[in-house]
Amino acid sequence: MDSDIIIQKKPLDYLKVIFRRKWLIVIPTVIGMLVGVLSANFLPKIYSSSTLILIEDGKVINPLFQGLAVSTSVASRLNTLREQILGWDRLNQLITKLGLAKDSKTQEDFEKLVKDLRSSIKVRLRAHNIVNISYEGRNPQQSMDIVQTITDIFISENLSQQTREADNAINFINDQLTVYKKKLKQSEVSVMEEKLKNLLSDSTDKHPVVIQLRKQIAEAKGEIDKGNYEVDAVTISGGSVAELSGLKEELKKMREELTTSNLDSGKAGENRAKLSSATNEKLYKMLLLERAEKVAIEDTNVNQKLYNELLQRLETAKITQSLEASKEGTRYVILDPARLPLKPVSPNKAYTLLIGLFMGLGIGIALIFSAEMLDHSFLGVDEARAFLDVPVLGAISKIVTHSDLTLQKARNLRITGLTVLTGAIVLVVIVVNFLMTS
Repeated sequence: MDSDIIIQKKPLDYLKVIFRRKWLIVIPTVIGMLVGVLSANFLPKIYSSSTLILIEDGKVINPLFQGLAVSTSVASRLNTLREQILGWDRLNQLITKLGLAKDSKTQEDFEKLVKDLRSSIKVRLRAHNIVNISYEGRNPQQSMDIVQTITDIFISENLSQQTREADNAINFINDQLTVYKKKLKQSEVSVMEEKLKNLLSDSTDKHPVVIQLRKQIAEAKGEIDKGNYEVDAVTISGGSVAELSGLKEELKKMREELTTSNLDSGKAGENRAKLSSATNEKLYKMLLLERAEKVAIEDTNVNQKLYNELLQRLETAKITQSLEASKEGTRYVILDPARLPLKPVSPNKAYTLLIGLFMGLGIGIALIFSAEMLDHSFLGVDEARAFLDVPVLGAISKIVTHSDLTLQKARNLRITGLTVLTGAIVLVVIVVNFLMTS
């Protein structure tokens, strides 16, 4: 039956209910506004400082750099750095620079400080090449200092990372160059030892060339022991080639002499035998030199090719290093430096006041309808007729005495005075806060 009565009520009936119990909505609303004003004034003030950094990839203009200099991707560096900057080491560096751990007596306090910094520092990508770093804290000066220090860490870490990559590449390539220079030096010794072996097949230890080769071999091995790996290109290629060319030229002359010379008949056979013997010796020596040259070339070509590739990579790494350090490399431009915040970002007084107002209204409306649901009295003859199964003959109005009227007026006066006083206080506080904010 109650539900039928509620369904039959019109919107005007609900307005009558609200006006009849208006104090249940006025008082919570005023209290809610007062709570909002007090919260806006007594909640801790939070200040925010931020900076914007533009990261520009260097444009390689010099044609000599094209195809050589390789700059690291900005996006990949930023994603990595965003995690690094909120890591333990970076925050520890920040705390040390600014002396933020003065009140941290225990390790637990220090870890809580690091956790608070990690949650308060925000590193965001505003665009593909713009980074926003912000910090929110209770101290405006400290907020600005933290953002400035974080910015310094951000830029220095990025630059040092790029330089470190190039330096590591250069150091690695230099180490590999040393290894292959040593191999080339050892190949030089192998060439000379092969030549010595071939010479000893038809010469004695007293032969000047043998003595000279042994001296060169000893000197080369001594240089290897001392770490001097400079290679004598003539020894590897030029010496044997020149000697081989001389032998071929000498052999050609001997053949011409053997076929065209008009020798004395008595000595012709003897001279031909000598020339033939000399020619065979030259041919044998030439074949040995050709074999030695072939072995040397095969041995050194591989090392020489790798050595040349390493030299090219070394030059590429050096150009990249110079590129990163010059204006042609990645540049960091601070578009909006960190400034001292003059006004707190939290609490927002207007927002807090509105929240208190709407909370008071909501509580008041809930109280009105709760009281209405708990009040089972009839408000009129129509409600009585709808609810009762017996005929309603008439209604007797409430008998109000003079004392009842006096008490009602006094109660209304107290409530009105209290409401006006509370509203005046709230209004004064709002005006004062507005003037202070302006």
